[in-house]
Amino acid sequence: MFNRRSGCLDLESVYDAPRDPAAVRRMLLGEVWRNPLGEPALPPKKSPRNDLPRQPRALDPARDRVPRMSDARNDRSLPLNQLHVAFLKAHNALVATGRSFEAARRALRQRYQWMVLFDLLPKIADPAVVEAVMSEGPLLWRQDRPGDIFIPVEFWAAAFAIAPSLARPSYDYNRHLRDTEAAALSTRAALGPSGSGPDGLPANLVIAWEGFLPLEAEAPQRARRLDTTLAGAPDTVEAAALRHLSRGYRLGLPSGQAVAQHLGLKPLRDDTLLAALPEAQRVAALPFCEATPLWFYILAEAGDPAGPAGKHLGPVGSRIVAEALWTLARHSDASILAPGELRDFDRFTLSDLVLLAAEEDG
Repeated sequence: MFNRRSGCLDLESVYDAPRDPAAVRRMLLGEVWRNPLGEPALPPKKSPRNDLPRQPRALDPARDRVPRMSDARNDRSLPLNQLHVAFLKAHNALVATGRSFEAARRALRQRYQWMVLFDLLPKIADPAVVEAVMSEGPLLWRQDRPGDIFIPVEFWAAAFAIAPSLARPSYDYNRHLRDTEAAALSTRAALGPSGSGPDGLPANLVIAWEGFLPLEAEAPQRARRLDTTLAGAPDTVEAAALRHLSRGYRLGLPSGQAVAQHLGLKPLRDDTLLAALPEAQRVAALPFCEATPLWFYILAEAGDPAGPAGKHLGPVGSRIVAEALWTLARHSDASILAPGELRDFDRFTLSDLVLLAAEEDG
């Protein structure tokens, strides 16, 4: 299969999708599904256009109501689906201000880069490392030619594979889905078997963003501490850990201690590594105290009680993530890090994206 991902922070998975044929400056959206009697009902203040554009129903699972976009992974779960929809709607909201398609795409790309570098990154990485990378640039991964850009394997297969640790076992997704297991928030389950079921996402499955972001007075649901403890049923946790560990082995990733030494840092090993782990994991970790798989090492140093204590990544993870995101942003289209690059906003967070997208709901 042809890889159409650029690797940069340019929203190619959003823009490698159809435009609205009735207004070509806008991105095409899909309509949520309601039967002729109007059920299920739309949530308050939501328009019908709150799904991804989809292919029609088909008996072939590979074609059945699949999203019309190059990277269908953004449709695996309901929250991912709704985040992608928010980007499509945000583009259209920028067009509604009078921008051309290209101007709206440029504006949204720059806002996305700001979100990643100045909203997301400081929340997951050591603030001191982030500040150093932003002021001095990367120490290790310097990429001078945009055409040579790639995503480092240490980043995507280890340091940024932190969702299993942060994810909660269940979520209040909206008023219809309360205390719902994360595994149950599957888009495919919502659509039903191939060739049958609703044409698109049922209307009652539009996300309530106020439960995830600080949009209202009520505090949103927070992520779990960042450490080696994964949430979920034991068999699910075991499968997730095995998948990440075996992938690192197959890819030949260096150990966490080797990366720490390469960075000039004092690595966690022996007693210091074991002290960073929950007591139940220490016996199993004994054979790996000197050469710990990178993914597990990064989670261990994040959860180290003598270090970040679960608040953010530790020194190795922070350096890999901050340098990777800085470099990918620097070589993105209309990069906000390029010297002399102008932008028409001061700050832009994920909450701002959701609020901008909501303008399309009327």
